[in-house]
Amino acid sequence: MNIKQTIYDFKTKYKTNKHLRQSVTLMLWNFLSLPLGLVTNIVITRYMGAKDYGDYLYVQKVFDFAFIILGFGVLQSINRVVLLAKDNGEKEIREYYGSGYLCLLAVYAIICITLYVFTFISPNIRAKGIFHIMLCVIPFSLVHYTMSYFEQVLPASNKITELIIQRYIPRIGLFVLALILYLVVKKINIGMSPIVVVWSLHWGIQILVFLYVFKRIKPAFSNIKIRVKKILRIDKEFGIQVYFGNLFSTAFTALMPIFLSYFGDDNAGVGFYSLSLMLSQPLSFIPVVVATSHYQKFADYKSIPRKLMITTFMVSIVAMLCLWIIVTPFINFFYTPEFAPVIYLTFISSIGTLLYGFSDFFSRYLMAQGKGKSLRNSSFIVGFSTLALSVGLIPWIHETGAAIAHVGAGMVYILIILFYYRKCVHDNMAIEITEQTNNKN
Repeated sequence: MNIKQTIYDFKTKYKTNKHLRQSVTLMLWNFLSLPLGLVTNIVITRYMGAKDYGDYLYVQKVFDFAFIILGFGVLQSINRVVLLAKDNGEKEIREYYGSGYLCLLAVYAIICITLYVFTFISPNIRAKGIFHIMLCVIPFSLVHYTMSYFEQVLPASNKITELIIQRYIPRIGLFVLALILYLVVKKINIGMSPIVVVWSLHWGIQILVFLYVFKRIKPAFSNIKIRVKKILRIDKEFGIQVYFGNLFSTAFTALMPIFLSYFGDDNAGVGFYSLSLMLSQPLSFIPVVVATSHYQKFADYKSIPRKLMITTFMVSIVAMLCLWIIVTPFINFFYTPEFAPVIYLTFISSIGTLLYGFSDFFSRYLMAQGKGKSLRNSSFIVGFSTLALSVGLIPWIHETGAAIAHVGAGMVYILIILFYYRKCVHDNMAIEITEQTNNKN
């Protein structure tokens, strides 16, 4: 009887609660995309091999690191202005879409110049044999950055359907093309680097999907001067705080694969470590999906509901235990023997990923509350911890050191973010008490 009542209550809430429907839909897509992503990754690794797969991921990590260094908090500021414009009408939000993307293009131009200079002066890129590949793929980094743009603006305007389209349709398309690539193209010598072939397929699909999403959200390019000024003002007040924090947390996390490349004989270690992170990444999906679907409400909450926190954390822990059970037979069955180091790396890195997922859950709340300085300060501390652990461990134990550093930084992250969350809740309660006292008077 209790089970039937629980199911009935859930169905009733699902029909009436938009945020619950969005949360369930996002979570379902996340879990449905997992087997697709895993199979796609298996096919790609078999097509490329450990070394080329490491080179492929190295290029991606360089793009990530460049944007963290040169992004100047622009995407976070666009996220903020879109969120603040939610009560001002769809027209203003669409204008921020357009003006925000123009700001992204300006950042992209700076990044391209910097990456070309880096490619020419870096001895490691030439030593690893990917100099000409970097020259070819740098212009297409805009596709990579456009994905990050959508990840910021779509949740802020509650465009969950469009968020699902841009996240998951490219994955489905890449799965189909990767399968054709492995079954057909591998048998034919097409005279191109496997890295260029895979990137071309991936970016080609994303470009088509991104054009479709732009058509749906209809960015407007009116009042550009006014909107850009507002974005820059918010960036000065909020985005730049997050940016400086990212320099000392996200940047150092993205720097770990680059360290691995520098100290390794080839980029295979980059592939092993990155693959272990990919396998453990679903552990962060649950807290991040819940926080994303509640993002607009977080701006009005005095604190995160206790039931929401406990449910999210318990499900995430169970998911990690399931991963530990299946990872060994999974790697042994689906991957070639050269990928065996991924097994023990996943046991280690999954703990760090779970800690990061919990921390990001609270970070989304603090971001919705406009606590840019708190996020900056926590990022400083996490960044220094990541750097210290990476420098101390990676030169000696390579990818194992990177995995241990990931766990250590995750522990620091959750502790510092909980401190700022409790401080934010305390401040909110104090404001509420003050308002109630003033109303009585």
